[in-house]
Amino acid sequence: MLYRTQLRNAVVAALQAANTLAGQKVYAPRDLPVTPPGMPLILVQTPLERKQGRGPLGAPQFLTTATVAINARVSGSSAGQVESLLDTICDQIESAVLTDYTVLRMVQQVLAVETEIEVTGQQREHLGEAWLRFDFEYPEVFEPPINQQLIDVHGAVSVTVGTATAQPVEFDIPIPQE
Repeated sequence: MLYRTQLRNAVVAALQAANTLAGQKVYAPRDLPVTPPGMPLILVQTPLERKQGRGPLGAPQFLTTATVAINARVSGSSAGQVESLLDTICDQIESAVLTDYTVLRMVQQVLAVETEIEVTGQQREHLGEAWLRFDFEYPEVFEPPINQQLIDVHGAVSVTVGTATAQPVEFDIPIPQE
């Protein structure tokens, strides 16, 4: 499983455990339309991941930044009520994610948190939506699989005494095969 998927699942679990206004209505990506009776709710996605190389030697190593985007949706009878609900749920989301031990131990650091809020009025019902984007940084190393059997070890030893260096002694150690 991709690490960003594991991170997203940990954020979903943290939000479900936090008892936000959405309660247990915290979902990983879904396409179902949401109507006011189903609100408030929280949707969690990982729409962006960036890998920055850490050098040319050895196995590919990266400093990865995954963006976990959290979409909170609420409804209410007035724009003021919806904005107040959004403020509350945003505060609850930040607190849940930034204090959850499972999430924090999965990352090296939280690089940024960005929040965007929008309130719209449709007839008598007002809808509100907030996007919170958390940029989490963590190291990744992609070790190539070992698909060749080790059959022997070759080595060389040289000894330096004072300024004189003796000729290296080379050796081979065969590895018994089963």
